[in-house]
Amino acid sequence: MVAQLLRLRADLLAGDVRGTARRSVAVVLGSLVGLLAAVFVATQTVALRSADPDVVRAVVVPVGALVAFGFTVVPLVVGRSDQLDPRRFTVFGIERRRLAVGLVVAGLVGVPVLGVAIIAVAQVVAWSRGPGLVVLAVLGGVIAVATCALLVRVCCTVGSRLIGPDRSRDAGWLVALVILALSVPAVSLLLRVDWIDPEGAEMQRVADVAGWTPWGAAWAVPAEVASGDPGAGVLKLLVALVVVALLAWAWWALVGRALETVDDRARTRRYQGLGWFDRFGSAPVSAVAARALTYWLRDPRYRTSYLIILFVPLVVLPLGVAGVPWQWTALVPLPLMALIAGFLPHNDVSYDNTAVWLHVASGAPGWSDRLGRVVPVLVVGIPAIVAGAALSARLFGDWTAFPVLIGVSAGALLSGLGLSSVVSVLLPYPTVRPGDHPFQQPQAAGVTATFAQTVMVIGIVLCTVPAVWLGVLALARGPEPWSVLTIVVGVGIGLVVLVVGVFAGGRLFDRRGPDLLAAAQRN
Repeated sequence: MVAQLLRLRADLLAGDVRGTARRSVAVVLGSLVGLLAAVFVATQTVALRSADPDVVRAVVVPVGALVAFGFTVVPLVVGRSDQLDPRRFTVFGIERRRLAVGLVVAGLVGVPVLGVAIIAVAQVVAWSRGPGLVVLAVLGGVIAVATCALLVRVCCTVGSRLIGPDRSRDAGWLVALVILALSVPAVSLLLRVDWIDPEGAEMQRVADVAGWTPWGAAWAVPAEVASGDPGAGVLKLLVALVVVALLAWAWWALVGRALETVDDRARTRRYQGLGWFDRFGSAPVSAVAARALTYWLRDPRYRTSYLIILFVPLVVLPLGVAGVPWQWTALVPLPLMALIAGFLPHNDVSYDNTAVWLHVASGAPGWSDRLGRVVPVLVVGIPAIVAGAALSARLFGDWTAFPVLIGVSAGALLSGLGLSSVVSVLLPYPTVRPGDHPFQQPQAAGVTATFAQTVMVIGIVLCTVPAVWLGVLALARGPEPWSVLTIVVGVGIGLVVLVVGVFAGGRLFDRRGPDLLAAAQRN
């Protein structure tokens, strides 16, 4: 069976080359670029054979971790076109063990895994400074190749199920969102670190962090021993072996599921009653709040927006790696999350598209529309701020930070919602249409979108500056009386901006109803 799958893999690769002229050129050029990149990295790695072990460690471990991370990200996105998806073989009655092993072995045939193997051989040469190191380097290289091969299989299968034709296309864009969110701290780290000086403390710190990740543990095994820390080398070897074991188990489970289940069964949902409309009542504010909450829970465009908030804590990674004490990084995520939460509804009228006529034609006062739309964010945001402030203060190690975070974060959230109540009526701009994927922005957004977003960010920051300044004084000089003042000023300014924004936005909504309908038609 393994031999047959290997021949199938070779035929598939040959078929890619024998396709249309454009496809053949793309495949050949892509393969050559990949191989040349791998050879270039390998030659640079081999040139480090006589360098100091810390220098080699600072180069090999981050590069190896980055390569392995690529084997996680790319298959998740392109998994729907995987030619070795186990579901394609379910009709042939192949035994589970033979299919699982055969597909992994067949997956080794290809330019990506070959490139990893070239780099793995190069790092063996770089660590050839004694029999023991050579053995560890060979072991680490084998584990690294096995990890990448299993990552391709597991992530391709998961990607094909997330983004396949029987799944919502929004899941594919959610994967892209996750990848984008994870890449932000990585890019900032790359810009912060001086890659020309592998002897610097920055690169050593990067190697330390990368060596404990699932992607870099195998590459770090010989590096730690060569640097004089065999205990860390043994621990990272255990981490690398556990990663391979978990990936093998995941692959085994995925193959079993593919052979035993049918994924294209029709699914239907049954709803009883009117959902949030039954719970909130029929008053204008309640009805708008129920409609807004339904949108936030069910509309993929809203889900994509607020899921961004979940990845905000990742901003602490480049700060910590760059040398900022981890204790202080605990104070960063919550205010940023509150700022984003207040920023999100700044164009919610355009999200309604033509359905905004319901709000205009109902004759309800505009302030009820403005207030009802911010209710879902307040209901979720206020408890989240309290819980987040408690967790951040715990991580910070000083409960003086708790009232400071409450004041700053509540001020940012309330001010953002107040400004959004005005901006969404005064500066609506075309946005994603209902049913489109969340990243399909119309080109007509133009200057209005940029101006509206800029006004929102600057406005929230200006409204939050007093609370931030008082919070700094509380942390620097002691809690009395600055902590109480931070809460009073932050929440006070936020409430004032929210109330003024709701009533001012309501007045604008009453006067600009026809204009809003015309703007919705341009979406």
